[in-house]
Amino acid sequence: MNRILTASEHLMWLSYKKSTENVTLSATIIGSFTIDLLTEALAWLQQRHSRLRVKIVTNNQNQPQFSFINVPPIPLRIIERQGEKHWCQEMVKELSHPLNWNKEPLLRVLLLHSPDVCNLIITFHHCIGDGLSGAYLIRDILQFIGEPDKPRELLPDLPPVDEIIPDIKKDVVSNLNELIDTKSIFATNYQNNQSKNTSETLAIGLFDWTLSSEETTKLLACCRVEKTSVHGALCAAFLLAIAHEFKSSNEIILRCHTPVNIRNYLTTSVNENLGEYITRPVTTHRLSQKTDFWDLAREVKYKLNQLVIDGKLFDDVLKAKALLSSNDNKDKETLDARPIGRIDIVITNLGKLNIKQQFGKLYLQELYLMATGVKSLPLFIGVATLNNKMCFICRYQESVVSHTNAYNIKNTAMEKLVTAIV
Repeated sequence: MNRILTASEHLMWLSYKKSTENVTLSATIIGSFTIDLLTEALAWLQQRHSRLRVKIVTNNQNQPQFSFINVPPIPLRIIERQGEKHWCQEMVKELSHPLNWNKEPLLRVLLLHSPDVCNLIITFHHCIGDGLSGAYLIRDILQFIGEPDKPRELLPDLPPVDEIIPDIKKDVVSNLNELIDTKSIFATNYQNNQSKNTSETLAIGLFDWTLSSEETTKLLACCRVEKTSVHGALCAAFLLAIAHEFKSSNEIILRCHTPVNIRNYLTTSVNENLGEYITRPVTTHRLSQKTDFWDLAREVKYKLNQLVIDGKLFDDVLKAKALLSSNDNKDKETLDARPIGRIDIVITNLGKLNIKQQFGKLYLQELYLMATGVKSLPLFIGVATLNNKMCFICRYQESVVSHTNAYNIKNTAMEKLVTAIV
């Protein structure tokens, strides 16, 4: 995979250079295994996925490209596990700490080790993978360790996503200025100090919680009855919680960013390959004190479905190409990479993962997903469902959202969600 980065990858690389944007997953594993076996698993993982065998270098024309040359093994760090919430503390560090992308693979691994329980934390560059890819990587590692007799298949080196989208004959980027929205209702009305944060280091807080199997099952059943999606219900809960925290008697407009899986819409079957196979729509919602939970949930689902109907599923790729080409005669190092606009909350939901929990003597108890995101994102919610247990994690930007505010929003959102499914 010695090739020039495509437009989508190039923009992500530029964005990463300005401010670290990692994808990080933490798996809680019951059972024991040796460090040597984990090292072997990572060596095999690097062979299975070609994107784990590259670093990023710049050529003579100052263009970024993937390179196989002199790429070392996947970095592995091991520290003693300090209790149930130790992984959350380490995830904050992993999200903020940049990868050594021009010298090492674009993934690193941290193991919080103890005799009976450990936390496996993987962190990778967003230009080579998304959250679902990360879940597959963890599954691959556990399968190698726990089920040594299983076949070990190497996956093909697939073309980048820019080359496997359908041929769309339309202009979706006639006005690039629409990509940049300087209005941030959350930042303006909440703390009004986003502009004061000029530090390159993003100060973030992180906390996690779960929804029980019983409540998760009820939520799924209610969503079917109400003709909406689980994701729509999650968005409704958090949007209403933010509106409640504002305590405004007037209508409020909030913007929700939802990463959407596009694997099933590409011209090539990508299956479980490592890759960034998502689009990033932002939906706008007008809320008042009379806004109904299920009406809002249906609105979220409708607006996301409309993305497919209107043929806008691949706008991100087309916009990336247009944005880079429009700056051909400019210094790309100053390009405002991936200007997705100012938003109030990101909710990335992997849904019910098609991943088993038992791998020989190892048991995958919980799985949490988070991405650093750009500094303009106040709240970021990561959701993954194992079996029927929903695992949540909240990342909040401390310069915009206080610890108390973040917990209030989470508590209110869960109250609204549980009340709606009773």
